[in-house]
Amino acid sequence: MKVGFFPLDRRLKLVKHSWSPETIKEAVRLGVDVASYERAAAEFRGLTKLPMSKSSLAELVEEYGERLVAIQADEAEAMVKAPERGEEITWRDMPEPDSDIMAVSLDGAMVHLRGEGWKEVKVATISAVETVVTVERDEEKEVHLTRPSYRAGLWEAKDFAKQQWAEGCRRGLEKAKQIVSVNDGAAWIWWIIAMCYAPCVEIIDWWHAVQKLWETANSLFGQGEQQTVVWVEQLKSLMWTGQIRGALHHIRLACPRGSPSVALAWPAISYLFHNRRRMNYQHYRQAGYPVGSGSVESGCKVVMETRMKQAGMRWCRPRAQAMLALRSILLSGRWDQVWPSLIPVFQLA
Repeated sequence: MKVGFFPLDRRLKLVKHSWSPETIKEAVRLGVDVASYERAAAEFRGLTKLPMSKSSLAELVEEYGERLVAIQADEAEAMVKAPERGEEITWRDMPEPDSDIMAVSLDGAMVHLRGEGWKEVKVATISAVETVVTVERDEEKEVHLTRPSYRAGLWEAKDFAKQQWAEGCRRGLEKAKQIVSVNDGAAWIWWIIAMCYAPCVEIIDWWHAVQKLWETANSLFGQGEQQTVVWVEQLKSLMWTGQIRGALHHIRLACPRGSPSVALAWPAISYLFHNRRRMNYQHYRQAGYPVGSGSVESGCKVVMETRMKQAGMRWCRPRAQAMLALRSILLSGRWDQVWPSLIPVFQLA
């Protein structure tokens, strides 16, 4: 049943919930920020002395989140739409980036959906890269990623490409002097980076590379063995100083041609060989580039996992997408800026 409005409701800018826009804004923010609807509703009642059930709060979050999802979808399509024949072209403004060097990293994390099981949430994190020269460390540049912003959703790779591109353009990546992208080895990630940001500095996350070494060493020598530790440390030293060819040679020495150990080492050999141009870590450190994808891994955790992977949680797809959109703008520091676009038109009159 549809709920009607009284004329006085419109003059007072009340919606069907009979709350003011500011009250709704704070209720939705609590529903997005606090770890569960039940706790958020209790906090709302304590702050406002107004009634609020967890189901009502969930409906509010879904309602306003779906508006944001639609706005972001239109924005993403507009950023990649080719002009029609004869259409007048209006050039959009290109914002200035927060720093000369900007970083973009992409990743995925799993969320439990009702009726679908575990599905991947794709997350983009965009940050400004700032460096500090530390005399104590032989004038090595200490890298800091600041002012992160996020775009997250239950998208296929082709749709995610548009969404993260829209966020990248908003952050001024088109005018950045240098773009750096640190990721794991997933093919779909590097496809998006090559399509959207070339030329840019592509870097394999250092800890993902080291994890490959540990997996190989454990297979070759046994987990917890002293030889395993020594072997990994030798390879890490070679990789850290940019000697990828030397690292490959070191692996091959442990796996003579024709020996059964070749099959055990092949995943690491293939990984290093195919990503060798993304693993010049000595150069990256000297240039003041990040070599870890911690920003997007942290993004997966703060945007999705801390709110949506509490014990026993399962989400329907629309509510999950709504929550991801709202948490992205909240944690990007854009809540007050974006909120007016989510208010029904009659409330703005």
